[in-house]
Amino acid sequence: MTSPETIGQRIMRERLELSITQRELAEKVSVGVPHISKIEAGRENPSDELLARIASVLGLETEELLLVARRLPDDLIDALASDPKQALEFLRTFDRK
Repeated sequence: MTSPETIGQRIMRERLELSITQRELAEKVSVGVPHISKIEAGRENPSDELLARIASVLGLETEELLLVARRLPDDLIDALASDPKQALEFLRTFDRK
């Protein structure tokens, strides 16, 4: 079984696919280059707000990065909790190989 991609790995992969440097990404999301470098290296965790800005620059849905970062939004947790039977049916469709 392979390890899931970390949030830093995902951000770096998406950034490189767009041929954006760390400096360019940092400028577009209003943080320093060292912060982006540490996020990509897995030494820092970005805030939800920063994830939203990064997602926008990379052309991703904010929720996608929140899921990769293992931060389910409260409204999604509430929706799943309000209908546990449907949530369980949905979760059982995943192949856990």
